[in-house]
Amino acid sequence: MIFGYLQCMERLITILALLILQLPTFAQTCCSGGVPISGNIGLPATDGKVWQLSLSYDLNALNTLKEGTTELNDNARKRLTHAMMLQAGYALTDRIAIDGFFSFIRQEREIERFGNRELKYTQGLGDMVLLFKYRVTSPSSPNTLQLGLGPKIPVGASDKKDQTGTIQNADLQPGSGSWDAVFWGSYAHQPSFRPSMGISLISTYRLTGENDDYLGSLTYEFGEEFQAILTFSDRVNVKTLLIDPSLAFRYRKVAEDENEGVRLPSTGGEWIFIVPRLSFNISQNFAYQAGVELPIYSNVYGTQVTPTFRVSTGIYWRIPTSKKNTLINLKEL
Repeated sequence: MIFGYLQCMERLITILALLILQLPTFAQTCCSGGVPISGNIGLPATDGKVWQLSLSYDLNALNTLKEGTTELNDNARKRLTHAMMLQAGYALTDRIAIDGFFSFIRQEREIERFGNRELKYTQGLGDMVLLFKYRVTSPSSPNTLQLGLGPKIPVGASDKKDQTGTIQNADLQPGSGSWDAVFWGSYAHQPSFRPSMGISLISTYRLTGENDDYLGSLTYEFGEEFQAILTFSDRVNVKTLLIDPSLAFRYRKVAEDENEGVRLPSTGGEWIFIVPRLSFNISQNFAYQAGVELPIYSNVYGTQVTPTFRVSTGIYWRIPTSKKNTLINLKEL
């Protein structure tokens, strides 16, 4: 039943994404940006027998060319990633839950040479993640520790072609073509001196597998990835509306990609981002949130275009199926 419901959600996000992505766009992402999987998986802990849905849009602009930590005076390359992301989760009990992550990705790359502009893009379903989670701490505790793991399933295409029939490079594909293992952990704390305040730390490690059909005959492996997100949040009342302002710091480190077992230059690196965000609790079980992400440190391996800014917006919907009904908690999102 659960998997059938998740399949319906996958079809829904595809339809919504196709409608949104018909808008004209000019630009794309590379390995320094990446399809936004690791930083977006994992729904908050909740009571048992509760559905959670999160639907969001993410725009990642990579217009800054760097060599290591040095910014280069060159704006001939631009990249952009549009991502429509859906998470659907169900808490089987107060401690055990499963999340499904689905996405629709449009990747674009623009290169301008001698006054001529070359634009290439691909779009389609991205890879899927199933995350099995266990709440270690008691549901009544002010501290919440969750651990999770699961597979990233290569349902996204990794062999999209351009207008000439040439297969695009790996960084321009909506899918990776590989099975990965995802390890996830989340810790949230509510201080006793201010229960409306929240401090959370989410970490993700992705152990990547190989795409053994890259460009028809080669073996390609994206670099293993680690992310940690530290978030400080609070809750304020504006008349009858509950607002959760938050400030997060995201650290991301990605190893170099490998092609036929050989490390590729100008792939991978380290980044630190600052992420201010606002969440508006429209009702007890429905919220809207929006935020922006700006890089405060980046050290790329070799020469790459790297993120300039990122914006995201989305809705969160909590659907209890029992008589338990508590206020939603976005402090772990």
